[in-house]
Amino acid sequence: MDGLTDSRDEGLHMRSCRVLKYALRPVLCLLVCLLIYSCAAPLTLAPPPQETGAFSLYLQPLPQETHRLNFTIGELVALRVDGTEIPLILRQTEFLGNNLDGEQKKLVSVTLPPGRYLGLRIQIESVTLNGEEGKMDLLSPESPVRVDYSFSIYEGRAEVLMLSLSADRLVTDGAFFTPKFSLWEHEQILTSLKGFVSNSGSESLTIFNKRTAHVVDAIQIGREPTGLALDQRRGWLYVALAKEHKISVVEINTNDILGQIRLRFGDEPTELVLSDSGNRLLVLNRGSHTVSIIDTTNLFEQGRIKLPADANDILISPDGNRGYAIHAAAGLLSVLDLNSYRIQRSIALDYAPIKGAISADGRTLYLATDYSADLLVMDAGSLSVLSKITVGVGGQSLLRDKTSGVLYVGKQSGEIAIVDPRVLMAIDTFSMPAGLIQSMTIDKDENALFAVMPQQNRLLKFDLISKRQIGSLELGAVSHAVVVMGER
Repeated sequence: MDGLTDSRDEGLHMRSCRVLKYALRPVLCLLVCLLIYSCAAPLTLAPPPQETGAFSLYLQPLPQETHRLNFTIGELVALRVDGTEIPLILRQTEFLGNNLDGEQKKLVSVTLPPGRYLGLRIQIESVTLNGEEGKMDLLSPESPVRVDYSFSIYEGRAEVLMLSLSADRLVTDGAFFTPKFSLWEHEQILTSLKGFVSNSGSESLTIFNKRTAHVVDAIQIGREPTGLALDQRRGWLYVALAKEHKISVVEINTNDILGQIRLRFGDEPTELVLSDSGNRLLVLNRGSHTVSIIDTTNLFEQGRIKLPADANDILISPDGNRGYAIHAAAGLLSVLDLNSYRIQRSIALDYAPIKGAISADGRTLYLATDYSADLLVMDAGSLSVLSKITVGVGGQSLLRDKTSGVLYVGKQSGEIAIVDPRVLMAIDTFSMPAGLIQSMTIDKDENALFAVMPQQNRLLKFDLISKRQIGSLELGAVSHAVVVMGER
């Protein structure tokens, strides 16, 4: 009997387990489905990536006849071939004629879906005319003004168009504003007239005419373009792409990207300097605290040097065998042997060095300092301080004119001190709008200085004889460095 009872109990137990198994199956399935859904939900909710191309629109300098005319644009729309209308965000809406004579204005900087476009539609909102008795309101066009011009937007490329306002019959019957706009693409300019600015807050290089100081084109170059190095003999431009850990090489004549030099993940290259021979390029890597030595003949990294601390600038000797790394935060200056790929020595300085320059013979270093009013003059061999030149507090950028040997120190205040190292003193100054001067270069053809001011997103052009501003252009987000063909 005991055996029969045990057998019966075992059978009941097995049946109970089967019943429980089938009863729980829907619950288990529901739990599995919930688990799968909870894991997959974030993926299904994420919007698919959109293909876009960069689009910029510049209002060209207005004719002299408009100097008394003020108008406001209420709406600007891009018209696609398929009938889609895309409103464009304007960087400014009000235009004063007396402020636009000779100056180019950046109206739009957006991304657009790739495809064919028919042109633009402009809604003029209000118009006034400055007369002898004050402002007089004019009647704006009742309907939007259509500007026909066929253009295309391509993924990963930049399209730059110009918008012009004709001076012909702007005001009719003394009360009606009758504007005639035209849309066009700038023709290729001579290679010798080209200048380039990197915009680290976007993914572009601005191309400008150095003579007119007007934007003519742009290149969609990659993520966070920073340092630039110009090889005028080869006609190449090297561009550091910090967020892509590589260097792009641009053919200046065609604006095409010839190739890329890939660095190590995490390098984040920022500053570039090219040897006088053009055969060696130094790359300062912010992310890895290293310097890469690039063979420009074969476009590959032939060596690298680990730095003792974060660096913010790098120099190269005229013979291309020695480099100097400037460490502002640590107050150090490091000497680099570029042939054996090692640090020869590092020294501590009393002042925090920001930027540096080196003499034509390679014997003297000049260091701009942040919290000191002095420009340091150092022996490049012994690294001893030879002299100090008072230039004022807040030195942020430094440029040596390769022709005259004169030094230009850009300060946080916007002032530029002009230093003659032969007499060890500042010989002149000239003022700019207040704000950081990030980068400078000199054009030998017009004896003009170009200065990048990233806080204003502007490039300013100055005549070096009169110290007068003779040009200004608007740039992309967080402009960083400038180079021009014919720079010295």
